[in-house]
Amino acid sequence: MKWTLLIFVLLFSACAELTRYPANTDEIRHVVFDIDWTIVSEIKEGHKVPSKRVIEVQGHKYFIAEGLEEFIQSILDKKDVKISFFSGGTLVRNHELLSKIKLKDQRSLKDIAYKVLNFEDLVTVDTTEGVPFAERNKKDLTKVSKDLDQLIMFDDTYNFALETKVPQNNNVFFIGSALEHFDSFKDAQGLTGKYIPVSYEQWLLNNKKLYILNMAFNEAYMESKSGNITFSEAMKRKEDALNLKSHEWNEVSEHYYKTYFKTAPLKNAQDSFKCAEGMKLLIGW
Repeated sequence: MKWTLLIFVLLFSACAELTRYPANTDEIRHVVFDIDWTIVSEIKEGHKVPSKRVIEVQGHKYFIAEGLEEFIQSILDKKDVKISFFSGGTLVRNHELLSKIKLKDQRSLKDIAYKVLNFEDLVTVDTTEGVPFAERNKKDLTKVSKDLDQLIMFDDTYNFALETKVPQNNNVFFIGSALEHFDSFKDAQGLTGKYIPVSYEQWLLNNKKLYILNMAFNEAYMESKSGNITFSEAMKRKEDALNLKSHEWNEVSEHYYKTYFKTAPLKNAQDSFKCAEGMKLLIGW
């Protein structure tokens, strides 16, 4: 009898280890935002200052990304999701900046944040002179939550997460290297630089990126609620499907845009002009 019981216990333990149970749909999920070039873009000296959505922090002007407030509110509407911010900026700078971005109910991003992590929270992994900042310093996402299966960070820098035993890059949704903001593509024409949009399509995708990410988040959230996939896995699938690092539209980004705005994105800067000219001909102007 003792041997039979022992064999049963061993078999049960082995089967339990091989069985993957569905994700707990009641778990808290975490959405972490980088700040610079993810939710705000610094306005470079000499470039045209946007007409609205501009804040000034410590002598620097920043444009608040289009769709940010709607995205934040969409997350806040889900009671099992917490929002944090993790930036390489200093605590003083980050807190002042987040305090100046307001939602419709007049709460600031600092007010609604679960955690705000800053330069002071980075982990230094290399002190070699000349090594890029994001290679010398890393974001440890376990400082937000130990449960990385239910965490995703939106960041414009791919390799900013700490490489632990389980790579934390698995929890980074790389949104692509951000381009500078311009109110219209015309304002960017004639300028040169690595982060200047070179086409109308690039300019439009860069400006509407957060609306698209909002749609991707909501889909991934619902998929994770099914219990068959973790939140981080669902978000990483959206990252692969969107491929925002290419700075090019694809079927997925176009679908999200059309779903949100109820119209397809214009394919080039001349489309709106041609449309307007066509309407004039139809009505006899």
